[in-house]
Parts: sequence; C-alpha cells; structure tokens
Amino acid sequence: MSSRGSNASLQALDGRLPVLAHERIYGSYGSMLWTTAVLSAASWAYLIGSTFPSFGNTRLVILGYLIGLLIGEVLAVFAVGIPSFRYGVDTVDAAKASLGSRGAVVLLVMVLATSLGWAYVLMAMTARGVGRLVSAAASRDAPVDEHLVIASALGLLLLVWCLARRGPAAMERLSKICAAGQILIALIILGCVVSLQRMSPPLAHGGYPAHPITTDPLTQIAYGVEFGFDNALTMLPFLGGLTRLVRHRRHIVGPTLIGSAILGAWLVAAVAALAAGVVTGSDPTIWIVELMGPAVGSVVVGFLLVANLGTLVVLVYVASVAVQQARPVAALRWDWIIGLTLLPGAIFAFRTEWLLARVMTWLAYNGVMFVGLSAVLMTDFFFLKSQRIRVSHLFASPGKGIYWYAGGVNWIAMGAIVVCAGIYLALFDPISLHVHPLFRYVGAGIPAVLLGSMTYYLAMRLLPAGPREPDPGHSKREAIQVGL
Repeated sequence: MSSRGSNASLQALDGRLPVLAHERIYGSYGSMLWTTAVLSAASWAYLIGSTFPSFGNTRLVILGYLIGLLIGEVLAVFAVGIPSFRYGVDTVDAAKASLGSRGAVVLLVMVLATSLGWAYVLMAMTARGVGRLVSAAASRDAPVDEHLVIASALGLLLLVWCLARRGPAAMERLSKICAAGQILIALIILGCVVSLQRMSPPLAHGGYPAHPITTDPLTQIAYGVEFGFDNALTMLPFLGGLTRLVRHRRHIVGPTLIGSAILGAWLVAAVAALAAGVVTGSDPTIWIVELMGPAVGSVVVGFLLVANLGTLVVLVYVASVAVQQARPVAALRWDWIIGLTLLPGAIFAFRTEWLLARVMTWLAYNGVMFVGLSAVLMTDFFFLKSQRIRVSHLFASPGKGIYWYAGGVNWIAMGAIVVCAGIYLALFDPISLHVHPLFRYVGAGIPAVLLGSMTYYLAMRLLPAGPREPDPGHSKREAIQVGL
C-alpha cells in the first residue's frame, strides 16, 4: 500500500483528505463513463423527456437538449472537475479557493440539497413504482398500497446504506452494472417506439401537440438548449467528488460527455420524448407497461427500478463526503455518516407523494444557483489563479490561510453569483416557463454565465478582495505531492 498506510487511504477515499494518484480507483475510460452515466440515466430523465412534445417540434427540442447538455457538461468539468482531479480534494474544499473558507458553505448547502434532494426524489419514485407494479399484478385498477410504498422506501434506504458503506470501489462496480442496464432498457423502449411509429407514425410532421407552448422553431430549440444546459450543471455538486478518484486527466472530459450527457441524460430523455407521441402520461412506470404490455412492461419496469440503485449509491456517497465539512460529523465512522445522510429519507419514506409534489419545484429554483457558481469557480481557477491552489490552505484553521478573504467569505464571488441568478431569472422562469424576448436568441443560462464571469473577473482585478496569489513553486510542489 502507499506510504500513508491503508487506514489513511480509506480516510481519503471516504473522507476529505486529498486522494493521491496511486490511491485512485477510476483507472480506465469506462469506469468514469459508467459512473457519470448512471447519475444521468435515472428514472427522472424519463420525466424530463416526456415534457418535450409540449414545447412543439419534439425533434428540435431533442436537438437543442443535446447541444445544451454538451455545453453545460464542459462548463461543469472545468468549474469543479479539473480542480478536484488535480489536487485530489472534493468539490467543496476546492471551492474554498474561490468562495472563501466560510463562503464555501454556500456550495456545501447546494451539494447536500441537490444530492440528497434528488436521492430522496428517486427513492420516492422507485418505491411508488414498486407499489404500482404489485398493485397492477393483483388488479389493473387496484390503488397503490401505501404501506407497501413505505416498506419499499425504507427497504431501499437500508440497501443503499449496505452498499454505500463499502466505499467507492463497490460504487464503481455497481455503477457499471446499473448504467448498462439503464441504457439497455432505453434502447429496448426505443425499439418499441420505432416499431409503433412504422405502423402509425405520430411524429411524421415533427411531433406537434394540439396546443404547443410555442410554434416558433428557434424558441423550441432555445428551450431544449436551456433544459440541457441547466440539467448538465446539476452535475456540478457531483463531479468534484468523482474526478478526485480519477487517475488520468484524459479520463475526465470524454467519459463525462459521453457517459453523462449522451448515453445518460440525452438518450433516456430522447426516448421518453419520442415515446410521448404514442403513449400518455409522464411516469415511466405507467407508460412503459402501456407501451409493452402488462407482462413484458412489468419486467422492464422492474429492471428500471433496480437500476436506480446505482444512482442512489453515487448520490449518497457524494453527500456523505461533503457533509464531513462539519467537524463533528467528520469524527464519526463512515457507516454512521452514511446513516446520518440517509436519516431524512426515512422520514420522507412516509410522505412520498408530498415529496414528489413539492421538492421537484424547489429543486428547479435550487439549480439556478449553479449558473453563478460555475461561472465563479471556472473563472477563478483558470483565469485568476492560473490553475494553482495551495492545498494546505484549504484545510487551514478559521482566520488563517490565504483563502480567508474577509471574514472567511469572498464577497465579490457572492455578488457575482447573485448577479448571475438575477440575469437568469430575468430571462427565464424555470417554473412558469415564461421567457424574455431575448431568450429566443441567447437562452438564459449561457448569457448569465458569460456576463457573470466577466463581472467577477473585472471585480477581482479592480477591487481589493485578497487572497495573495499562490506561490507558483509551492503550488507545483503540492500538486506533485498529490501525484499529478
């Protein structure tokens, strides 16, 4: 084992210590590809894709969605993926160099809110899916047994705890299996949709619904680009926690784009969008059975629900590493940290319908913050710090270190984040879907990032914000210590 010892290596993989190059478990192209794919190909991707026909030309929205995904994934990789990879630290620790030692709490809250929010949503969707399958097996019109839903949710949380406590190596192996299963299911559904379209092509004229939100092709593409861009930025909380486990830089950008953007988010959403032309409803556990028939459809849905397990484990792992920013939590054993992370889910297991009805709306606005965070983090690391971070100062005591700024917060960064959010909401409301006339040409997220980046860069150059520029020689030595 390494000179740090096996115990220290485990602390690094399951905690906040910088992960050295020889300790990293993602040593192949496929390992990162499948892990990012399993994050994006979960059941919620079907819900996203099923809304595309309501915007008009389904094919144009699908095309725009792919464009937005690719742009957003590249931004997320450069904002958090590269810094965490280079220095072996998680997303929140790396962000201290930009946001300040205390200012990074903003990102910590976002990481926990997003990872756990989506984990609990996926738990609720999976549990209710199990309830529907069992009820449908008894009688097609039978109501969902809520007691079974609760038992399924609690059992799922217990299974996630058992798997997540085994660490990232087990997570990586599980991701391969679950991601492959999710993609196979999407391809099977696509085959059924294509067969039905040959008999009765519902999308022959572009897939317009009776009353689309817009009939303007440019606006339809703009909606697709925006949804893809925003969805890609939701990877921001997760990428740093994953890229710190990658051995080679060449295994970051390509696997993330192919795995998360194309095979995960885009393929599944595109299949759901095309299927929406031949089935009704947005819940995949319902329309898959309608599309394939009770027998085959139930088997496919069952595999889909099982495949969600890989996504849940990755979400819980990232949240469990991030929550160790709280020193009392960091002192706990890894088993207990995972249990603490899953504890709110045990409460939501009794309120799955309430969770699905309200949390999705909150998560939509929650994601607006990632626009500003991505702009600040990328601009600071590449253009202000020239890819150099003093790792030891990321872990400095309160009041010490060059990343303390003013009271532990880089207020210029906070201002830039607010500016980005304001620009975004002025152009696009993610809940009502109301847009500014300029949205047709520029969208909302991309101009918000560009203007926010320029604002932050100029303000940091012109205003005294600290910290001192890291010594290049010292930064290189710390990078060498990490092993890169």
